[in-house]
Parts: sequence; structure tokens; C-alpha cells
Amino acid sequence: MKRLLVIGDGQLGLMLAEAASRIGLILDRVSPEQSLLFHGTGRHGIALPHDWSAADYEIITAEREHLPANALMARLAEHPGFGVRSAITTLADRRSQKALLDRLGVATSEWCVVESQEDIERHSRVHGGTVVVKAAQGGYDGRGQWRLDATRAGAAPAELYGRMIAERSVRFVRELSLVGARKADGSCVFYPLVENRHREGMLSFTLAPAGGARDYQPRAEQMLRCIMDELDYVGVMAVELFEEDGTLLVNELAPRVHNSGHWSQDGATTDQFELHLRALCGLPMPAPGSVGHTVMINLVGCEFDPAWLSLPTAKLHWYGKEFRGGRKLGHINLQAPTRQALLTQLASMAPLLDRDHAVVVEEASARLRLAQAESEPAQA
Repeated sequence: MKRLLVIGDGQLGLMLAEAASRIGLILDRVSPEQSLLFHGTGRHGIALPHDWSAADYEIITAEREHLPANALMARLAEHPGFGVRSAITTLADRRSQKALLDRLGVATSEWCVVESQEDIERHSRVHGGTVVVKAAQGGYDGRGQWRLDATRAGAAPAELYGRMIAERSVRFVRELSLVGARKADGSCVFYPLVENRHREGMLSFTLAPAGGARDYQPRAEQMLRCIMDELDYVGVMAVELFEEDGTLLVNELAPRVHNSGHWSQDGATTDQFELHLRALCGLPMPAPGSVGHTVMINLVGCEFDPAWLSLPTAKLHWYGKEFRGGRKLGHINLQAPTRQALLTQLASMAPLLDRDHAVVVEEASARLRLAQAESEPAQA
């Protein structure tokens, strides 16, 4: 029985532990900041000795890209089973991530490293006004990002000069994302493209599969396969894509299981967490398929409500985190064989949610209705 260690003790690691228990694997989680070890899905952390080295584990993976620079992490980095460390390091910094895309010829928005205010002003002039400035490291769910133009260049924090990038602001139709998995032998499988919608920089819902995206699927798979092959990556990776003028541009990459893949827990033949483990352990990895239509709704900054459980078709995934406004605390998956049936489920779900999440349901319903209308054959 293989033993795996996940760096990170958040909800993604917990869901990996749940998946491992189903397929006969032992998986523990470690908090590198606190030097605590969590066995399986346990919530009680065990303090580690200062010289602990994870020698009992065959494979190490991570639930996040941003890892601390401390003594424990230095020892884990030397573990022979931590084969994805180099890929994580490359993709955790937007400068090296963007440089990789350029080197591979994978389309992304025009960008530059921001060394000074003049770089932002120059990029703004060349690429038509507004640019998006992002911290090179850290920052997620819209944090560490600023929309600026030449007249507001000073709004970017000067202390981050040299550690920011500026990108052309993409006038995209929608954001799509693709989750794929690669084994050590180079074989890859992919989920269907999904559509994501955000509020204040945070993912609010995902529709799977994305309506009208079938023609984009081969190109998206080619892009992600190219990146995973170049990095010799093993496991699940996600790519966020902008649809602009009939083309796809890479927004960002995540070398791990991803929020936009949570729909697969209830809407796919194999969920992304199990798929990640299968890839890492060299287990059979059939191509995952969607089962009907699914919407994943993030639960953000809200208290747990037992009423959510009154809808028999709603699959709740609650993370057990301490409540904090603006924090992702769980998600709900709704799955149905048709878009119309999913719309009916969403209508039943809306009254069980607070006002903010009911608005999310309304937007998801609108996107579903649009996809449904576009997929219906034209009437003579």
C-alpha cells in the first residue's frame, strides 16, 4: 500500500485524503509552517521533531504552489519522491510562468516585468490603456492584483517593483478552464472544458461542461499537454483560459487540484482528487467523462445552514474552516442529466441561500439558459 504525503493542511489536502481512502492508499498531510502532521482525514495535528524528513512516504505532492522557505520545507524539497517540486517552483512565480508560456509558444496576454512606474505607463500606452498588474508571487482570489492605466500607475505598491508583472487587459467573452492529468509515462487525460464566473476576483460558480466549447477542446488539451510535458509534470494540473475573439489565451496555471475542478466530485466518472492520486501512483487512468450537466457553487463568507441539506439533489462539501467574511468555506454541486433539469434544481436551491448566493444562482441559471438556447437546432 503506497504512502503519500500532501504539503498543506487545507481543504484540498483533506479531499485528497478522502479520495485516497477509497482506492487503498495511505495519505497524510503536513503543515510546513506549523510542523504538524495530520493522519488521513484527521483534524488533530501531531507536532513533528525538528529533524523529521518524511522518510516513511514514497510520494510527496502539494495542495498549493506557495511554500514557505523554512528548514522543514528544505528537507522535504530533497525527498526523492517530490518529483513535482521543480514544476511547482516554476509556476508559483508569474514571471517564470509567463516566460515558460512564451518559450513554448502557448498564447497568453502580452506582459512585462514591472521594475518601475515607467514600465506600467509604457505597457499601458503600447497595449491600449488599462493593464492588469499582478504580484509575481502570492496573491489569489483577486488579491495582489490591480487594474491600472498610465494615469493611475502610482497605485501599484512601489515596494513590489521588480516583483510584479503587467499584462494587457484581455477583453474576454468568458473564462474557461481545463483540468488534465499526466502520468510518469507521458500519458494524459482531460476533463471537458468548463466555464467559470467570478465575483470580486473569486470564483463564484463553475458550469460543466461549458456550453459551445467543444471546438476549443482539442486546442486547450494541446496547450495543457505541451506545458505538462515540458515540465515533466505528474499529477493533475489546471489551466485558466480566456476566450477572446475566437481564440484561447492562458490566464494562469495551477500545478495541483483546482477549485474549478470541484464539480467533478459529483459530475464526473472520476473526480479530480482521485485522478491526481492515480497519476502519481501509476494506477489505471481512464479518461474521465462528465455525467450530464453540473454546476458548482462556492459558499463564501457564510455560516453553515442545515437547510442546504433539504434538497436531495444538492451535494454539500463543507470545509470545517473557521468563519471569516470573504473566505471560501465550502461548495455545493448540483448535477442533472439535462440543462433544463439542472435549471429546475437551481430554482429549488435559490430560496435556501442568502441574498449574495441567490444572485450567483441567478447568474448561473442565465448562463445555462443561454447555453441551452445556443445548443438547440435552428427551427425551419
